[in-house]
Amino acid sequence: MLHKSPAIVSKLLPGRHMIVTCGCSIRVVVLAGCCSDSVSGCRGEMGAARRAMFQGEKNLMIRNKLCLFAVGSLFTFLAAGARADDSALLDVLVKKGILTKSEAEKLEAEVSKEPVTTGPQGPNIKIGDWVQELDLYGDIRFRDYYQTFEQQLPKPPGATAYDQTIQRQRIRFRLRLDATFRLADNIFGGVELSTSDNKDGATTNATYTSGFDNYNIYISRAFIGWAPIDGLTFVVGKQNNPFYTTELNWAPDTGPTGVVERLDFHRLFGWDAGGEPAGYSKDGKTPPPAPAPSGIPINVSLIAGQFIFFNNNADSSVSFDKTDAYMFDAQLLTKVKLFGGNVSITFGPQVQIWNDAGLGPTGVLANGQPNPATSITATAPAGTGAFGTLNNANPFPVSTRDEFYLQAPGDITVKLFGGKLPVSIYWDTTYNVWGPERFNEVYGPLFSKVTFTGTNPTFTAHFSNQVRPTFQDYFGWLVGIKVGTNKHAGDISFLVDYRQLGLAAADPNINSDDFGESFLNQVGWRASIAFNVTDFAVLQVTGWFTNNLDRNLYGGFATSPSAFPIGNANSSTVLAIDFGVKF
Repeated sequence: MLHKSPAIVSKLLPGRHMIVTCGCSIRVVVLAGCCSDSVSGCRGEMGAARRAMFQGEKNLMIRNKLCLFAVGSLFTFLAAGARADDSALLDVLVKKGILTKSEAEKLEAEVSKEPVTTGPQGPNIKIGDWVQELDLYGDIRFRDYYQTFEQQLPKPPGATAYDQTIQRQRIRFRLRLDATFRLADNIFGGVELSTSDNKDGATTNATYTSGFDNYNIYISRAFIGWAPIDGLTFVVGKQNNPFYTTELNWAPDTGPTGVVERLDFHRLFGWDAGGEPAGYSKDGKTPPPAPAPSGIPINVSLIAGQFIFFNNNADSSVSFDKTDAYMFDAQLLTKVKLFGGNVSITFGPQVQIWNDAGLGPTGVLANGQPNPATSITATAPAGTGAFGTLNNANPFPVSTRDEFYLQAPGDITVKLFGGKLPVSIYWDTTYNVWGPERFNEVYGPLFSKVTFTGTNPTFTAHFSNQVRPTFQDYFGWLVGIKVGTNKHAGDISFLVDYRQLGLAAADPNINSDDFGESFLNQVGWRASIAFNVTDFAVLQVTGWFTNNLDRNLYGGFATSPSAFPIGNANSSTVLAIDFGVKF
């Protein structure tokens, strides 16, 4: 026990008790009324006897003093740890007659007043008293990414330099560092730093390039929220997608920038009992629906968002550039739990509307269309303005005119085998109320026939047979099934879905980069399998396979030679092999 109590020993050494430890033996010398360890320092009637005793043990005392020095050094080292059971050591010393009971009690009282030394202290992290919770987390993912698509515009007869099949293979990675916090007065928020190749808001992937390059870090989330009462929440800033949705209309990584209001009727009117307060959720919903059990097995929430998409110059000479581009979205989210929560039904109809604004065009083309202000190459063609106003895959930096979408995502989830195996059937739809106008006046005119004149290598395309939009051109739908979940080591899940997306059925700047390589006018499949290597590491393989919906669609902004074709794929294949670790 001696080696566990440096505090007690430090009290014993300087006074009238001297404890010397050497190897496995303990030598105790009690000097009654003598506070010096030298022979000449002792006086009185017993001096001669004591001098004789010390003279006989002189060599032993020298050895013990050396041991004492070693023990003192050892106690200094041990003091870096926590103070152990001092009382047990004092009990042993009392039993051996080294200390009286009163002396032991006095010594213990003195030691208890001294602070415990736990070794060298590192820098302290100080946060304000108003910070109630701070959560730090993140993830890193490595991806092998292969893409190929066949261009919609056919190869001119006799052409030798026209590459109709475009292939690309990239090794990519994604790093996300997150911090979320809860403050006093029901205020919360969060920030996220993430990789990206070029500020693309639809993805946080970065591509390994050349020469062991370093890679950029961007601010992908920065928001503040307030929940003044239970059931009412406000969030402002760049935040996770607050809506219940699927890949049909939104890219999974997209984080809109603006203001969100959420009203949870089930919490406001006390339909449920307790649960987590409104705030930030790691599953990508800001703020999250409360997971608490309810006396009435139905949760109803109204979510509204007003988002800034593009900042235009108010002093522009071009009329459609004077107004900033905004998106307004509202969703009524309902979730019903049945059979003790083993069956749940979620349905979230919503309205998404954009104002009529330009996305950076610098002028008007001869056909009356806005002149795009960006270029897909580093050097912008003459007269097209600045480079890089939009950075998503296959962007459409022209206009948000005629976008009024009615969407209806939902799912039915059943938990089998005692809740261990969830099976979900999910769906989504989108309908553009102003679809015919967007098809004709924003993307068009579009045609179904193309002929070429000229000789190799210079050809000119001529379009004819103008296409009139049908319902499928401004309507989209998705249906799929997912089996299993990925939470613990050994978990495996499967997913497959089928979708159809008309040319004017969704906004081309916030849709997924993966399905059809972000092109519209696509129909096809997604299939995925994911396996938990550990609780925190997942290996996943996903494929997207598409064909064009309208088999022949040329001209306008649909295909080449436009610099920004949004329906330029006859077919496409995208494969992703991912290994992700969360921390």
